[in-house]
Amino acid sequence: MSYSVRWGEEKIAELESRCREQGLPLTLQRRVILEDLAGRCDHPTADQIYEAVTARYQGLSRTTVYRVLETFVRLGVAQKISNPEAKSRFDADTRRHHHVVCLGCNRVIDFDGEELGDMAVPAEMADGFTVTNYSLTVTGFCAGCRNQESSGMLHGRPGSRSRTKRRQE
Repeated sequence: MSYSVRWGEEKIAELESRCREQGLPLTLQRRVILEDLAGRCDHPTADQIYEAVTARYQGLSRTTVYRVLETFVRLGVAQKISNPEAKSRFDADTRRHHHVVCLGCNRVIDFDGEELGDMAVPAEMADGFTVTNYSLTVTGFCAGCRNQESSGMLHGRPGSRSRTKRRQE
């Protein structure tokens, strides 16, 4: 996904429309948080967004960032992405797409496989569950982590062969 100024403006317009439909105010906090999220392609955690936006918007609490992101998900202007590290990550790109997650550095990357876009998913499951959307998360090791592991330098420790997850800062 290309993150352009125009795309960010489109996301803000989408937020304005959804807030109006739901009778919610378009607060400065919501605008600042969505601008940051829409300008990123790293699928940040709420804490990463908090760190980025507090430099521009003083007085914003971590709790507010979490609540605003959950509101974005409820409004459909962002999505929550599951990943192995159990921290929620967020993405302003709400079109159907898939993700690749590195088990070494926890990086999340968009993956647009055309053949996966039309995957055959049963519209209605046996227990009455109706599928409205789906995404695929592929896990593995990125080239950088594979290179570190093969050189024995994974996680900065010579000779380490551990596949323990490294925190992404």
